[in-house]
Formats: sequence, C-alpha cells, structure tokens
Amino acid sequence: MQYWINHNGVQSGPFELDALKEMGLTSAAYVWHEGLDDWKKITQLPELQGVYEMVQEPEIPTPAQPTAAREQVVTGQPYQQQPRQPLATEGQTMPQHDGMPSAEQEPCPPTNLVWAIISTILCCLPTGIVAIIYALKVTNKYREGDIDGAKRASEVGAWWCIATIIMGILYVPIGVLVSSMKTLLM
Repeated sequence: MQYWINHNGVQSGPFELDALKEMGLTSAAYVWHEGLDDWKKITQLPELQGVYEMVQEPEIPTPAQPTAAREQVVTGQPYQQQPRQPLATEGQTMPQHDGMPSAEQEPCPPTNLVWAIISTILCCLPTGIVAIIYALKVTNKYREGDIDGAKRASEVGAWWCIATIIMGILYVPIGVLVSSMKTLLM
C-alpha cells in the first residue's frame, strides 16, 4: 500500500511502509492512502503503530471535511496546520482539500515588493533591504491566516520604500557635492 504523509507542514509521497519507518515521523503527522475518505493522524491507523515517535504537542485539529463546492474552508488557523493535498497518480481519487483561503476572505494586501527592489537598487541599499524583508512578510502572514499582520507588514514595507527613495534623493546631491569638493581640493 502507498501512503502520503504530511509532516511538519510538508506533504510528500507516495511511500511504502518500509520507507515510512526510516522517515523519523512523529505522532503529529497526517497520513492518507487510497480508500481513506480524508487525512488521518498517523496514530489513528493501527497498521502504522511503531512507524512514528510519540511526542507531546498541542492538539492540532483535523482538517475540515472538504465540501463539494469548496466554499467552506476553516479560517483563522495557521496555513501550515492543515495538511497539503497529495498529488494523485493515475487511477486514484483523493480528497479535495487545498488549505488555501476561501473566496470570502479578504484579498492579500499589496506586497510592494517591486517598489522595494527598485528603490533598493536605485536609491539606498540598507533601508531598501528592510523594505524587501517587510514585502516578503506580507504573503507569508496572509497564507498563515494573519490578515491583520499582513496589512501591517504591507504598510510598514510601503513606509520603508518611501524612506529608501527619500534617502536616495538626499544622498545623490550630497554625494555629488562631496565628490566635487574633493576634486577641487586636490
């Protein structure tokens, strides 16, 4: 029998039983194989006793049962806590659960990544790097379900882009002035 595993937010598979024993799985892993309606915790499958190590972890709820229309998705839980959908191989039917935000959820705030990169290259490197870091945080926080955190990261990233451009505007004239002063004094 082939098993798909979701362990620490990483989905992989298919694996044979012998391969599972060598993977160092914990009791927090989720498993799916053909014939199961949905993902199951590894501890719920008797044939996998001895394949995993018991660990003391906070209880993570089982992913929501998918609906036919895919309209209801559990929100408010971090994205990583929901097992990812394994890739189907020919002839297999698998449960449909993609873990992505539903259409009812707010859209992702702007990342400002393009502005952060442009301002870093053309204006001021140190403050531009901070702008890029905040721009990258936006999508990560949104995927984790932290909409407010994504909005804050978007706003802070935008301010760092503005600061980078202002630093560049101030630096260029001062740099030219200092350069011309050096040439006059030599």
